[in-house]
Amino acid sequence: MICGFCGFEFDESDGKHGCGGCSGGCHNVHCPRCNYKNPAESGVAKKIRGIFEKYTQHKGEEG
Repeated sequence: MICGFCGFEFDESDGKHGCGGCSGGCHNVHCPRCNYKNPAESGVAKKIRGIFEKYTQHKGEEG
């Protein structure tokens, strides 16, 4: 996941979940660097990102 504020790339599991400060409950992932609240990725977005990561890794091995 890439923070929408500072651009830091981090694994979603490394971010802070459920801060308790958001009204209605926190459903965001807070950046471990700047604490900006980023919306959690949907399952579909994770799958699409995984496909692209595998494709780019495969293309890098060919060249």
